[in-house]
Amino acid sequence: MKRLALLRISWITLRRDRLGVLLYALVPVIFLSIFASVFQGFGRNGDSKVRIAMLDLDGSPAARSLERAVRESSERIDLVEIPGDDVTAADRQVASGSFPAAVVIPPGFGAAVGRATAKIPPLVVRYDPANPIAPDFARGVLASATWKGLAPQMLGRQINVLQMVAGPLTSGQRQLAEALRKAGSGGGEPPPTVESLATATQVPIDGGAVTIGQGGPSLVTYYTAAIGVMFMLFSALSTTGWLLEDQERGVLDRLRTSGIGPWTVLLNRFVFAILVGSLQIAVMLAWAAAVFGVRFFSVRQMVALLVVIPAVAAASAGLGLLITGIARTRRQQTTIGTITVLILSAVGGSMIPTFLMPPNLKAIGQWAFNARAIDAMQQVLWYTTSDDTLPAMLGRIGPALALIATTTVICLVGARVAMSRWQ
Repeated sequence: MKRLALLRISWITLRRDRLGVLLYALVPVIFLSIFASVFQGFGRNGDSKVRIAMLDLDGSPAARSLERAVRESSERIDLVEIPGDDVTAADRQVASGSFPAAVVIPPGFGAAVGRATAKIPPLVVRYDPANPIAPDFARGVLASATWKGLAPQMLGRQINVLQMVAGPLTSGQRQLAEALRKAGSGGGEPPPTVESLATATQVPIDGGAVTIGQGGPSLVTYYTAAIGVMFMLFSALSTTGWLLEDQERGVLDRLRTSGIGPWTVLLNRFVFAILVGSLQIAVMLAWAAAVFGVRFFSVRQMVALLVVIPAVAAASAGLGLLITGIARTRRQQTTIGTITVLILSAVGGSMIPTFLMPPNLKAIGQWAFNARAIDAMQQVLWYTTSDDTLPAMLGRIGPALALIATTTVICLVGARVAMSRWQ
C-alpha cells in the first residue's frame, strides 16, 4: 500500500490542478473537433467549397452549357464569372490571391465542338501553385462536366467521326469494332484510326501554374508565415510570463516603491516582447530565404514586412500579457497560454492551411488576429507582383493590420485591468 501512496498523491495533485485536468481532457476533444470538421467537411459533404474563376472568351451556347454543367457537377465548386479579354485576366485574378484557380473557355470553342473535323481548342486551367488541391479538382470537374453539358454535341461528333473512319458499310463498322475489341482485351494494337477517334471525341484540358511574386516555393512560403506566427505567440507567452516570476519574487513591489508605475512595467515588457518576436521571425525569414528559396528582397516587400512583423509581434505580446494578467501562477499562465495558442494556431491556419477548411471554421478563424497575420504575410511574401506598388500592398493588408491593431489595444487594456489585483 505504501507504494500505491505515491500514485494516490499524484492523482490528488492532478485533481486539484483544474487547469491541468482541462489540458488533459478538454483540449484533445477541441482539437479532434477542429480536425474532424476540416477533413470530414472536405471529404464527405459540399460545405467545403473551392472558389474557381471562370473566364468565357467564347460566349457560345456550348460555353454556357459547359458552365452550367460545371456548376451542377459538384457542390464543392463555387464558380465565379470574371471579366476579361484574354488569359492574362485570369492570371491576374489568381496572382492576386483572389482565386486558387481559373478556368478559361477559349475563343472558337463552341464552333469547334459542333464540327466533327475541327480540332477543339483546349480548356485552360490556370492555378496558384500554393494550393495543390484546386487545379486537379478543377480538371476533374471539367472532365466530367464536358460530357454532361455537351452531351448532344459530343455524341454527334462521335457519330460523324465513326462514319468518317468506318465508312457507311456495315462490314467496315464490324472491322473497327473487332479491332477495338482485340485492343481492349490486350490481344493486339489498335488501328491508327482509334487515336483520331479518341482525340476527336474528347475535350482537351490544358493549363499550368501562374507565376506569382518572386517565384519561390509556394507551400514553404505559406508555412514560413504560418509557423513564424505560431512561434511568435509562444515566444510572447514566454517573455511576458516573466512578470509573474517578478511578482512572486517581490521585484514588482520594489519597482513600485521606487516610483515605477504599473503601466511603465507593462509597456516595458510589451516592448521587449515585440523586439524578441520580431527578431525571431526575422531569423526564420532569413533561414527560409537562404535554405528554401523564399524571396522577399524587393524594397516594397521589405518595407511592408517592417510594418507587418512588429504589428503581429505587438498583438502576440498583448495576448501574452492578457493571459499573464489572468493567471495566478506561472504554471497557470503556461497552461492557459499553451491551450490558447494551440487553438488559435489550429483555427488560424498555422497547422491546417485555410483552403482546406470548411466555410464555418474559416469564418471563425478570420476573427483570430493570427489568421489575418498569416494572410498579410502571404500577401507580402507570395502575392507581390512586379506591378505592385507599396501603397497597393499596404492597401491589401490594411484590413488585416486594422484587426491586429484592435486586438493589441484590447489585450493591453485587458492585461492592465487584470494586473490591477497585483497591487
